[in-house]
Amino acid sequence: MNFQIHTFNRVAASLLLCGLAAHASAAGTVVLDSYGPDIDMLEGWPTPLFQGQDIAIAFDIGSATDIQSILTSIDGVGGVTLGIVARTGALPDGSGWLYSTHLVDPWANTLLSPAGWTLAAGSYWLVAVADAGFSGQWQSGTDTPNGSWAYSSGGNWTTVDSPFTGMPAARITVSAVPEPASYGLMLAGGLLVAAAARRKSNATRG
Repeated sequence: MNFQIHTFNRVAASLLLCGLAAHASAAGTVVLDSYGPDIDMLEGWPTPLFQGQDIAIAFDIGSATDIQSILTSIDGVGGVTLGIVARTGALPDGSGWLYSTHLVDPWANTLLSPAGWTLAAGSYWLVAVADAGFSGQWQSGTDTPNGSWAYSSGGNWTTVDSPFTGMPAARITVSAVPEPASYGLMLAGGLLVAAAARRKSNATRG
């Protein structure tokens, strides 16, 4: 009887741990990083941000995620709207914000931790739109090109793939939204653990 209880306990614990591991496995995944090795020593040409010239960086997500944090090298005086829009082509197409936040007098390398920014698997743009009167820049993280990006001038978007500078520095970190199977494993493990405790209690009274 003891052997059966121990085996039952092991199965229950294994299911519970598998569910927790599946949930935690993708936590803290970086889906975009255009910084160089030292975020305090940014290199490359700074890209001006001002009214009529906005900046967009493409990134992809392989499965449903929650945005955990966003780090950018935007620096200046005034306001900038930073957010995420869907990406359906090589350039932004005027789609509305999926999520956005307004930065006032942003300081380079300020870490944002937005709440409730959940994205499905797909392709997206991280976009910065400066308010009228903003004076500042989005600094490149490296002087080595590390991917194309886009900027707008008067509402017309253009692809940038320069041999002289890398894309503006940004880092997006996500944590996975648990799949239904993960919840199922955790639920099954929890029920088995409860059942094992009840069996042990009954055996002790008997």
